Amino acid sequence: MNIVEIENLTKKFKNNIALDNVSLSIRKGEVFGLLGPNGAGKTTLIRLLIGLIKPTSGTARIQYNGYGPFDIEKDIMAIREKASLLPQEADVYENLTARENIMYYGQIYGNMPNGEVKRRTEELIDMIGLRGRENDVTKEFSGGMKRKVLVARALVMDPDLIFLDEPTTGIDILGARTVRNLIKRLSKEYHKTIILTTHDLSEVEELCDRVGILVKGKLAAVGSSDELEEEFKQADIEDVFVGLATGEGVLEEEMISVKKKGGLFSRILRRG
Repeated sequence: MNIVEIENLTKKFKNNIALDNVSLSIRKGEVFGLLGPNGAGKTTLIRLLIGLIKPTSGTARIQYNGYGPFDIEKDIMAIREKASLLPQEADVYENLTARENIMYYGQIYGNMPNGEVKRRTEELIDMIGLRGRENDVTKEFSGGMKRKVLVARALVMDPDLIFLDEPTTGIDILGARTVRNLIKRLSKEYHKTIILTTHDLSEVEELCDRVGILVKGKLAAVGSSDELEEEFKQADIEDVFVGLATGEGVLEEEMISVKKKGGLFSRILRRG
């Protein structure tokens, strides 16, 4: 089952095309990585799917278990009931404790009983490694500890679709490992669908079932790391990414949309 179906999605800001005719399917329960240089369109795509901005053209639909499909323009409130976003620029409420930060975020959604919000909060305090610091005011936290609170906050309403924009930014090695293990567990045990942006290609190798590489607003390639390494004859996903981002090894670029394994995607054809 595909939870996200994107068709010819385009977003223009004045004379700048931030996202250019992107088509893509994302499967239920997979961790899907969005890769690309700064300004490639990753954050624009996430903001379109969560309804923070509207597309110039094209569409996308999101379907949950037994619900939908929901259109990103017509049904955005229904989408947000079961989708959660952790933006890179997010920050905690520094005068609240870790527990209060998580609970407050759960309560403002309004679709969970208080008892369930409390239960989820305590569960996440343990899952994310905050036990022992849950009653501390977060202004005293390091950047990495604050990021843990933000990850827990994004998960408190038990979303089916989770957008994580560089979730391990600013976290130390042990904290980043905790977050990565949580992402794996959410996907494999709880069948949550996670759309993840990161600049850490080792994180892509470890976490992502498939990746989509965006270059100048276009979707250059989609597939698992192994599939892309084979397709582009490269040793690892870093070489694939650099080759597509810089044009190295691509003699002639032609963006097309094709059908493969039941999903629409775009890729660069290599000729010559």
